[in-house]
Amino acid sequence: MTNEKNRPDPNDMQELLIFKGQKSQKTQKQESISLEYVDQEDKIKLTCELTPFGGMYRYALLVFNESSAPITEVKIRVRYPDFLVLSRSTPPTIKIDSTNVEEEKQIKIEYEELKADSKKQINLFFAPTNLDERGEIKSYVTFVNNADFVRALDSEPVPLEFDPISIERKIIPSSEISKFLQKSNLKRAIKSVGIGNDKDFDISFYFNQVEQTIQDQGFQLITKDLNRKIAWYYGTELVSGADVLVIGQIMYSKIEWIASSKNEC
Repeated sequence: MTNEKNRPDPNDMQELLIFKGQKSQKTQKQESISLEYVDQEDKIKLTCELTPFGGMYRYALLVFNESSAPITEVKIRVRYPDFLVLSRSTPPTIKIDSTNVEEEKQIKIEYEELKADSKKQINLFFAPTNLDERGEIKSYVTFVNNADFVRALDSEPVPLEFDPISIERKIIPSSEISKFLQKSNLKRAIKSVGIGNDKDFDISFYFNQVEQTIQDQGFQLITKDLNRKIAWYYGTELVSGADVLVIGQIMYSKIEWIASSKNEC
């Protein structure tokens, strides 16, 4: 026979069930708030930009983490045409793994972590080997989010089409050269070619070649010093309207061209 004193009270059972149900709802609500707080959807972004830079082209790649949690195992791939040569990169501490893929080249860069509310910028400086070629640069990023899922982003292709430089000759007094070089925000590009130190080489021949290459681009001779083997040329770039001063010289067994302008040279 059942002992009436030990039989559970139905009211107590109901209160216990109600209590458990209320606690479960509260826990689910807390978990929902927690997941929403670290949501990373649409908060990891990738942007890319290609701009002329000192006789080369700078490809700036930025990865943004606008969420409140870090991402890990960040892997970046950049694919570019084989007529581009990677000259340098910044920051200089990044480790780059380069490979060839069919008619393209590929760069791989990895980071262990990208912290919350932070960004990483990588600058790649490319020099074209052929201005008649066309192509595109494209970037891909994979990462592990805070929920331990792998996610991927890819950039819009950046088209490569090099416009020829159009220079119009412009005459200025030679006294204006030093004033031009003292202007603020002036940008410079330097190209040097070694010619050896053979005692029999004809320095006048090389200086004539330097002058000829500058004149072929449409620049106007302003003045030159035959003893020092240096010449100054001037012109206006028709697309941007920027004035450009070009110095050609033979110095320390090498040929140098130095272009100065407020626009990117």
